[in-house]
Amino acid sequence: MVPQTLSRGMNGSEVERLQKDLSARGYEVSVNGNFDEYTENAVKAFQKDNNITVDGIVGAETGPKLGAPV
Repeated sequence: MVPQTLSRGMNGSEVERLQKDLSARGYEVSVNGNFDEYTENAVKAFQKDNNITVDGIVGAETGPKLGAPV
């Protein structure tokens, strides 16, 4: 289960899953389990492309669009 939010500075399997989801969608991100600036930039690009508030945080608005349960 994914926590309610994922944001810069977090790490672990939930972040790795997010990175895999972003990578599968064509966003350039390293799958390393660390929510670093590159992951944040990929999230922001995804948010922009999907007309979601661009804040770099995977929460209630972004998570469902990525298929992550929140």
